[in-house]
Amino acid sequence: MTGEGVLEGNQLQLEIFRRKCMQMLDPDDINFPMEWFLKLPATQTWIYDNLFDSQTVPNLSYGPYAFRILKRLISGLEAAIEDPEEDEISDNLVNCFAELLVQKSTDEIDCVQEKRPVTYTIPIIAEDAPTVTVLEAPNLLSSKGDTGNRTWDAALFLATFLSSTGRHFVQDKSVLELGAGLGFLSILCGKHLGAKHVLVTDASEAVLEIAWQNAELNSVEDIVKTAVLEWGAPDIDDILRDGCSSVSYDLILGSDMLYEPRDFPALISTLQDLLSRYPKTQVLISSAIRREETIESFLLAC
Repeated sequence: MTGEGVLEGNQLQLEIFRRKCMQMLDPDDINFPMEWFLKLPATQTWIYDNLFDSQTVPNLSYGPYAFRILKRLISGLEAAIEDPEEDEISDNLVNCFAELLVQKSTDEIDCVQEKRPVTYTIPIIAEDAPTVTVLEAPNLLSSKGDTGNRTWDAALFLATFLSSTGRHFVQDKSVLELGAGLGFLSILCGKHLGAKHVLVTDASEAVLEIAWQNAELNSVEDIVKTAVLEWGAPDIDDILRDGCSSVSYDLILGSDMLYEPRDFPALISTLQDLLSRYPKTQVLISSAIRREETIESFLLAC
């Protein structure tokens, strides 16, 4: 079988590898291509074209993360090549690695506060699987404790549900997201799921500024709007008026909001305010279960 034939037969392996890299997962959590497959020229060309070509894939064309991925790939290639006269490492990959090596020391100084585009692909096996790209600074978590600077697993699980069996919740509906952070779910609803209007809310103005940038990055700024909303705030009418006064919301979304029990009274107060204004609205909340008693206390408080 030709290299192109082998490549086609293992396309799914490469596509999953690409998606995980674009999501910037820890390299230790990624299954790299098998060495015999990795050393094929067609495989190396595909990896360069779809991950490291700065002309077409800006997300991973620079930075410490790209360096870590490419270092693992180069090590795998060196281990796989038995006869240097028959097999060789792609010049494009070698040159890219050299450039990243030069950038590495400078980038590591700035990478804590730098926001990088991270692309999330909904786990559907299809060439046109929905993607959302958001600017994230996950390293700020360790330095400032700001949980709004990254996308959490609960949002990804809710996105998968909404993109498959739950699409009817969003199609042609007006959506309000609470504690939206960077706006991943809201952007997905506006970009791929047919929402007619989406309001991104969060208590942090700084985070909402990034959410708005993310809306522009995904070309949904005509559908997705932002508004500062602190749970328990008494002026919710003014906040909703700023978002869009004529909208009656059909769906309220929230993900990974059930972290601190001390926040539950304010959150429930806001939910009650919204449900009193929009009695026909539906509420979908997704949360990681870190402690079962935390979830139980929220359900009891409701």
